[in-house]
Amino acid sequence: MPCIFLGALVVFALIKPLAADPIRDAENWFNRITTMKARFIQTSDDGSSAMGDFYMRRPHRARFDYDDPIDIVLITTEVWLHIDEPSRRTVTSYPISETPLKILFSEKVRLHHDGITTTATSDDGVLSVRLAKPTGHDAGVILLEFTEKPFALKRWTITDSTGLTTRVTFQNIEMGMPLPARLFVPTNYPAPSGGG
Repeated sequence: MPCIFLGALVVFALIKPLAADPIRDAENWFNRITTMKARFIQTSDDGSSAMGDFYMRRPHRARFDYDDPIDIVLITTEVWLHIDEPSRRTVTSYPISETPLKILFSEKVRLHHDGITTTATSDDGVLSVRLAKPTGHDAGVILLEFTEKPFALKRWTITDSTGLTTRVTFQNIEMGMPLPARLFVPTNYPAPSGGG
């Protein structure tokens, strides 16, 4: 009997408990941000990859500035996700409410929502928070990965309703610096002049 009891204690000691409220910790990490910049590496399961600079100015404002040869800048506002293509001198805009990004860039980040199943696991110093929305125009899965010491966002993985998965890994994160408002405004390209 003592051996069984000791064995149970050893097994219990090897189970790494989650933080008291890991999902709240993840929410607090986002909500404490005023500004942030980082390098990002983006990969997709279709084999594409890209790198660039990421800027965030809470609430709502974010910018993905892709390195050459990808001539695209993604900008978010409270209402829109803008795709700015300088080489084509065009901006295409989509309602951000139809994308998973609305959760991450909202005024107060909440990872528990009606219709979304939110779970958290911890493994080898990484906290993973998974948000799954099975139905609706913004259906899909967001997986947020945080290093636990120090507690910081490492990566997010978004799987959309078509099954396409995109991973964005963040490096060299800095916070609290001034970021000009113009970073988060898409280019106002002049309308093409008409023919004679």
